[in-house]
Amino acid sequence: MRFLLGLGIGIGVGMVLAPASGVETRRKLRESLNDLAHLPEEKIQAAAESIQEKAGDLGSRVGRQAAEAAVESVRKEVLGDKSA
Repeated sequence: MRFLLGLGIGIGVGMVLAPASGVETRRKLRESLNDLAHLPEEKIQAAAESIQEKAGDLGSRVGRQAAEAAVESVRKEVLGDKSA
């Protein structure tokens, strides 16, 4: 977080000292700050997608294991299969 704050301050100072008109400098500064404001949002979105994918994989595994256990239980109860 400190890095992002320092980056934002550095960009702002650099733009203020850059040889451009005040209007152009303020526009660039506003755009840069807007980009920085959306950066955490993008990271959160990426993390949420990753977590959702991992949760789906975990749910799939748990569901498969539950189905296999149910089949095994039926096999033992109904068929009297003791080898499994």
